[in-house]
Amino acid sequence: MKINFLDLKEFTSPASLESKILTKYIIEKMFDLHMQASQTVWDKEMFDEELKRKGSGFLICYSDGGGSNENDIKNIKAGGGILQKFGASDIDVGIKLNLQSQIIGFFIFYSVLDEMHILDITVVKEMQSKGIGSLMLDWTIKKYKSADIKYFFLEVRTSNLTAINLYKKFGFKIFMLRKNYYDYNKEDALCMVKEL
Repeated sequence: MKINFLDLKEFTSPASLESKILTKYIIEKMFDLHMQASQTVWDKEMFDEELKRKGSGFLICYSDGGGSNENDIKNIKAGGGILQKFGASDIDVGIKLNLQSQIIGFFIFYSVLDEMHILDITVVKEMQSKGIGSLMLDWTIKKYKSADIKYFFLEVRTSNLTAINLYKKFGFKIFMLRKNYYDYNKEDALCMVKEL
């Protein structure tokens, strides 16, 4: 299975009828994926508003959506283990996003001056712990490092050890604990920062 990335803000500018239709489709798929895979409570309007916000960014990870990819996902879900981990060799920049594309994950962030605030990283459940989050984070850090971003900030649930370990692998450090940060269950959040 091959994947590709798309910065949705770059795709939607300039806006054409095709990009508007595809963007609406992508936002719907992102929201569906978010509701299935994430514990963070966002509503659909928050996705739409974030897309309009100056400085925001949406990185989409997708496959071409052909029948074989759907079968790959089903086999992974059933424990078939077709693909253990994704790496850079699994990225195919020739795959173009269309209405048959399968959204595998996404990354929402916003930038202010020399800071990037990571709001959400979500990967479809069947593809979690297979390197997708690492590839998205690596792509974003490399791209925005050249755009003069010096600090990357995020909050993560204290119980989300997989994400915490991922962020530590990329050099994020804990600098603060926010008590009862998440409205859903009053769970604490670790605030983490990566300085370039």
